[in-house]
Amino acid sequence: MTLSIADGRRSMEAVYGVNPIKILLSRDATPLKKIIIAEGRSGPPLQEILALAGQKNIPVEWVPRRRLDQLVDRTDHQGIAGLCDAFVYADLEDVLKNRSPRVSRDLVLILDGILDPQNLGSVIRSAYCLGANGVVIPSDRSASVTPAVLKASAGSARHLPIARVTNLSRTMDELKNRGFWIYGADARGGKSIREQEFSEPAALVLGSEFRGLRPLIRRKCDFLISIPMAGDFDSLNVAVAAGIIQYEILLQRLVKPSGPRL
Repeated sequence: MTLSIADGRRSMEAVYGVNPIKILLSRDATPLKKIIIAEGRSGPPLQEILALAGQKNIPVEWVPRRRLDQLVDRTDHQGIAGLCDAFVYADLEDVLKNRSPRVSRDLVLILDGILDPQNLGSVIRSAYCLGANGVVIPSDRSASVTPAVLKASAGSARHLPIARVTNLSRTMDELKNRGFWIYGADARGGKSIREQEFSEPAALVLGSEFRGLRPLIRRKCDFLISIPMAGDFDSLNVAVAAGIIQYEILLQRLVKPSGPRL
């Protein structure tokens, strides 16, 4: 949801929930401009938030809970919301420049039509934690980065480049021209991730919750990969699958710390 601040000169977005607010406050360059708290909210987590806000000179406003419900357009905000500048998408160049120093190769996530905000936020969170450069989503037929996505990502969507493109197929072609191999996650087949090497720059493509990869996107992939499972259920939740595959890739690429072991 996008909110307009009182002076009307710029738009703001609401991020809600205790943990997302704490995570954003913990950053050296926090994007939070203001914190709004429901009257009557208390407890140690809130005191920690108030202390951090005071250290960073972030204004705090107390409002009736009904007013906070109206501001974030929902009631599961845990009695607290933070206002940030409206979310700005990155471009592909920003994503490619953002390799983690702890991994040896680039990894870009391409999401082919993930519609559920909780899934999108969870995928972004795992991408941030597991060393991906960033995430690419399509401008159509996909969830966008909303306050619900920001909350599900625990604030990590503010710290990982997320590009929004009009044509995923062309983006895949561009990545191939830059030396990337394209790996499509396929629940119905493909090589086990335990047997697949991820030694080169890689783009991991994940399909939508209901239909998986679209035929064109599937054909564009250089490899199809799958997660070995003990049960006979046909697939995992897309956010869970994203975390498992990225962790396998990270294990193959994690840069070992230099120097003597203590």
